Amino acid sequence: MKICSLCHTENEEDAIYCKKCAHPFYEDDNTKTKDRHKVKKQTKVKIKTKYKTKVQKQKPPKEKQKSGFFSKFLVFVLLILVIGLAFVLGLFIYHYYEENNIKVPNVVGYSYNEAVNILSNAKLSYQQKTVLTKDEEEVDVVIKQSKRAGSKTHENAVITLTVGVLDTRVEVPDVRGLTLEEAVKSLNSLNISYQVVYQEDKDEENIVLKQSIRSGKVIDNTESITLTVSQKEKTLPDEEDISDDDTNITNDNTNNKTDSSVNNAEESE
Repeated sequence: MKICSLCHTENEEDAIYCKKCAHPFYEDDNTKTKDRHKVKKQTKVKIKTKYKTKVQKQKPPKEKQKSGFFSKFLVFVLLILVIGLAFVLGLFIYHYYEENNIKVPNVVGYSYNEAVNILSNAKLSYQQKTVLTKDEEEVDVVIKQSKRAGSKTHENAVITLTVGVLDTRVEVPDVRGLTLEEAVKSLNSLNISYQVVYQEDKDEENIVLKQSIRSGKVIDNTESITLTVSQKEKTLPDEEDISDDDTNITNDNTNNKTDSSVNNAEESE
């Protein structure tokens, strides 16, 4: 029985055309033979390629094994060298870190001399920076340091020490119109030195007329201020009293002259 490839109808063995769709059976036979030839060619090609690849693989087996072993050996040697260099570099870095990175000590609250000794023992350099303070307990004491305590730094690093200096600046008070005692008391309370200069005045006495430094100015208490203080004028004696005194003086002088002349005459005799 022949089965049509198009309509799948059963036909007799010797039929040339399909009784239902009239499809020629000889075309199916030609396609089958062509497919057979193609399959044979493909198998032959495959066999050839397989054979060729087998030949190529079988030719250099020993050379590949030798080259692979040598390359692996080189990689192994390079790996050991890299590990050794990394170990040496790590030791160098650790040694450098331990030798050249110094822990900064805490010197805040110490006197300047004590702080200098501590930094010198730690192989660190230092420099001083002063700041004015009103608190006497902070005088010549380290108030601040440039690098915080506990941090790491290299050898001979410079640490700036901020040291307190007593602020002796004061504001000049206004003492004009006060008595000398009141002015002196006010200046002494501020530790301001002073000098007194007197000036004659008809009406007032012992009153501060002027001050050499204006009030409100900020100065160092070591500067001296000059106070001009009033003093009553000295009255001269009357003219009549002066004339009587002069006549008395002249009379005394004439008497002295006469006495001296008499004495000289006596001595000549």
